[in-house]
Order: sequence, then structure tokens, then C-alpha cells
Amino acid sequence: MRLFSDSSLRLALIMFIALIIFLALGTYSEIWISQTSKELAQEIDRLEELVKDKKWEEAHILILHIEKKWIEIEERWDIIVDHREMDEIDLTLTRSVKYIEAKNTDLTLGEISALKHLLLHIPRKESFRLRNIF
Repeated sequence: MRLFSDSSLRLALIMFIALIIFLALGTYSEIWISQTSKELAQEIDRLEELVKDKKWEEAHILILHIEKKWIEIEERWDIIVDHREMDEIDLTLTRSVKYIEAKNTDLTLGEISALKHLLLHIPRKESFRLRNIF
């Protein structure tokens, strides 16, 4: 007498493989989000230095580069990340561009600081941890 039928073993194997694929994709997504947000944060650090040094032309070129990079990343993050947070990044980035164009040091530094915080907060929030599940 058999304890499990062939179909139940097949189903268990399929479920196990699906679980492994799900965990692998989740891990890959987490690493990718973390890596891309750190890359953008490094660019923002450079931007902050340019603003502090009042190198407005270089800052404007860099913020446009960051904005272009964000648009590319945003399309892929769209599947995984909360849209509200991505909208906040869009707004903060837009304000940063305008403050740089206006050559307003204080507002620019505040906005790019918020931008960096938002970008680095997403990987922590989206990570697969027990505290994020419960």
C-alpha cells in the first residue's frame, strides 16, 4: 500500500519548484533594487557636492542625467515597488531640477536630501524580512 500517489508527489514537486523560483526571483529583485538605489544615491552625493560648491551648470547636467536614469529604473521598479513612493521620488526630482535652475542652494540641498532618503528607504521597505511581513 502506497502512502502517496504519483499525482500527489508530482504536485508536491511542482509546488517545491515554484517556491524555489519565487524565492529566487524575490532575492534577485531585492538585490537589484538595492543596487540601483545605491547607484542613484552615489550620483546624488556628487550632486550635493556640486550644489555646495555652487557649480550650477554641472549640477544641472547631473540632475538631468539622474532624472533620465530614474525614468529607466522606474519602468522596471514599477512592477515591484509601491507607486506612491515612486510618485514621491518623481515630485522630489522635479522640484530638485527647478531649484537647481533657480540656483537656490538651501532648497536644492533639502530636496536632494529628501530624494536620497526616499531612494534608500525603498530597498529597506521592500526587502523580504519578517518585520516587513507582519
